[in-house]
Amino acid sequence: MIDKIYIPTIRRTTTQITYDNLPDELKKKVVMVVEPAERNLYNYDCDYLTLPDNIVGSYTQLAETRKFIHKHAGTHKYIVADDDLIIRRKNSKYWSDINNMECSNRVATPDEILEMIDTFDEWLDEDNMGVVGPCNSDMHPGTTIYQDTMGVFSFVAYDGRKISKVIDDMDITCVRIAEDVLFIYECLSRGINTRVSIEYQYDNRSMANKDLLHTRQIWTGMYDEDNQPKDYLQADKHYDALSLIRDKFPHGMKIYEKNGKMKNTKYWKKVYKRYLDDERIKIWCEDQLRKMKENE
Repeated sequence: MIDKIYIPTIRRTTTQITYDNLPDELKKKVVMVVEPAERNLYNYDCDYLTLPDNIVGSYTQLAETRKFIHKHAGTHKYIVADDDLIIRRKNSKYWSDINNMECSNRVATPDEILEMIDTFDEWLDEDNMGVVGPCNSDMHPGTTIYQDTMGVFSFVAYDGRKISKVIDDMDITCVRIAEDVLFIYECLSRGINTRVSIEYQYDNRSMANKDLLHTRQIWTGMYDEDNQPKDYLQADKHYDALSLIRDKFPHGMKIYEKNGKMKNTKYWKKVYKRYLDDERIKIWCEDQLRKMKENE
């Protein structure tokens, strides 16, 4: 069972899109992760977890916050969700012969969201599967209901039984942005696989709502008010972070320029395959050593 839904949030004391759009049954599992100075400003009927003082105000606060949540969750199954999401459901005609709605996708009903959570719970019981979630609403519909060994972001279910064994060995707080990308690489390189649902998708409303853009502190906080880039994803600081990640996993990412814009391609499967190959070699060596000892 997925026990908790952590929602790290900052400067959005009266605007909680994810929480407001969860079924009542799931709202009971929500833990809002907030700064101590803002705790009294939140009046949502849920549990709260306040950040330690050494995390608040640090340059890599979000990355540190995510690690703090992983440690707090321990060996439980849990979700970490951005605070500005709406869950949608895609038409099953894309991967089956069943056309189950009149449009290509729509906002998921409360019962459908509960069904999605139950599916994630089952997936996390599979061997090596430790990180699962819905796809981005911009992702092109696939021909299968889910895809393995992919990036999973924004609304992510974790298996603490697997994550807790390696969280202290992961280098996941060295970047301010793209920390979620780094975490996926760290998981895959340790044999923790990922799965993204094609049936369910998340819609990030702060990317579309101009009133919420200025509250995206992880991005806006890197620049002076008068020097905000038009496109944060094209900014040097974003690609500085991606370059650091690429240097850690050179087989997992390609960074290049095309038509005057920076681009990147992430090779998730190559990172996971290298782990599998290393494990096969390890098992073969151990088997050979065992045989040698038996023949002595």
